[in-house]
Amino acid sequence: MTEVMDERGAYRRGKKERRESERTPRREADAAKIPFSRTWFETERLNSGRLLTALAEVTTVKTVRGGEALRFCVPSRDRAKVVAICASLCYNYKIIKEEGILLSFIRALGRAGIVLGTLGALALTAVYPLFVTEVEYGGDYIAEAVRVVEESGVKRGAFLPGFDGEALEKALLALDVVAFASVTKRGTHVYVDVRAERSDEHFVDVPTQPVTAKITASVTRVVVWSGTALVSYGDVVRPGDELIGAYVVSGEDKVPCPADGEVYGLTYRTATRFFPDTEFVREYGRTHTETRLSFSGKQPAVPESPFEDYVLEVSAVRNDFMLGYTLYTYTFTEVHTAEKENDRTEDEMMSEVKLRLLEELPAGAKLGEVRAECVRGDGGVYVTVTAEAEEKLN
Repeated sequence: MTEVMDERGAYRRGKKERRESERTPRREADAAKIPFSRTWFETERLNSGRLLTALAEVTTVKTVRGGEALRFCVPSRDRAKVVAICASLCYNYKIIKEEGILLSFIRALGRAGIVLGTLGALALTAVYPLFVTEVEYGGDYIAEAVRVVEESGVKRGAFLPGFDGEALEKALLALDVVAFASVTKRGTHVYVDVRAERSDEHFVDVPTQPVTAKITASVTRVVVWSGTALVSYGDVVRPGDELIGAYVVSGEDKVPCPADGEVYGLTYRTATRFFPDTEFVREYGRTHTETRLSFSGKQPAVPESPFEDYVLEVSAVRNDFMLGYTLYTYTFTEVHTAEKENDRTEDEMMSEVKLRLLEELPAGAKLGEVRAECVRGDGGVYVTVTAEAEEKLN
């Protein structure tokens, strides 16, 4: 009898376990399929910039300031993308919560019947615009302004049937640090734009110095970057003359502004040199060399020259081996003066003067016509070269 009861009991228990295992588990609402739902993640803050950069390429990320861990939320529809990125970058993460107006209602009404679901949907459609799903701040971040907004009840998830943006703007403007405030509500989003008071303005003095000429020239080009041109093509200017005025004309008024630009003109440079028929030149002849040793580091006295007129060259070589010494070498070169006739041609003399004149031209000058003439004078030839060039005048 006992064995029969045990077999029946085992049969009943097995049947009960099979019924329980065949039950379908209750399905939770998938936030990824619910509009306006957001999923919150938490990861370590170390090298968070790398993670946020990768996330920003695939979804919209909003972070929470402060704390040892990095907390951020993304639209629930992008939850799978975030999980994949965290896994590929080897970030430990956990999903803190999933939130959303529709998600909350759907989960709350998950076990309700069709009638309750329909009534809830109709009620949600009518009530949803009165909720706040997002508060976005623009302009300057001011902690006191954020506190005033949150204390007024404007925060994510709040129910605001009587939203008064003007009253909130006045409360923000009452803060000493706020110079401008704007609060608007569009749909379920509230936009707060605040601007902080600025320190005293630092006005920059506008330079009023005109552009002036440095050399005498005939103007060829005027390039004005700022200001008003006071000269034109063909005008002759002299050092100190104003080329560009530090103002612009507006109607009958002259408005100050910096004067800047480039003015070019033709200049004429002249060089004259006298070439005597005979000239005295120095000629070098014999050489004589003497050496002196110095163990004390002091230079020995210069030996006497064997020539009456000479050029002296001194060289020193230091040897630090053993005792150490310095070897001084004195080289005397004999010099005598000789009278030499000028055997240059006129072209050679003009070339010498022209070369010296061109060396005086500033960088960037464009050489124009070059004129040269030779005039016979008392005991020699006068060579005059005149070069025309376009130069920058300022």
